[in-house]
Amino acid sequence: NVLRLTGTGDGEILIGWSGVNGAPAPAYIRSHRDTADAEWSEWAMLYTTLNPPPDSHPVGAPIAWPSDATPAGYALMQGQSFDKSAYPLLAIAYPSGVIPDMRGWTIKGKPISGRAVLSQEMDGNKSHSHSARAQDTDLGTKSTSSFDYGTKSTNTTGNHTHQFGGYINSYWG
Repeated sequence: NVLRLTGTGDGEILIGWSGVNGAPAPAYIRSHRDTADAEWSEWAMLYTTLNPPPDSHPVGAPIAWPSDATPAGYALMQGQSFDKSAYPLLAIAYPSGVIPDMRGWTIKGKPISGRAVLSQEMDGNKSHSHSARAQDTDLGTKSTSSFDYGTKSTNTTGNHTHQFGGYINSYWG
């Protein structure tokens, strides 16, 4: 089936569709400008709510989502098993049949260390210390009237020390 729409001096549009009774029929469109040497464009598919575009994310790719409501056709990554025969494309990404539990994780690129894809980065923030000496350096003077220099606090996770001069947590030494 083809529907031809003709404008007044602007060109023409063809809309074509095919399908069986009761099923959504994909529709295509092409156009050309109203000039003697104008070529028809290639046919392009029209997307609708009954014929949505294909998903632009590969199956199994983690997607940051800004809502508690999971979109239809997607799953939260909470370590759950899935039926590999029912979801063969997902099984390509996760051959174990288990979607990784991404709660509390950050998506990072694969390091050059050789760590396996989908493996945890262990001991990424091991206990460590720093050393620095600034007592012989003129750091100049900086003044401000907008910063609140009041007490700031953190929790003890990742607790470590800084050494200044000769003593831990002390500049003087």
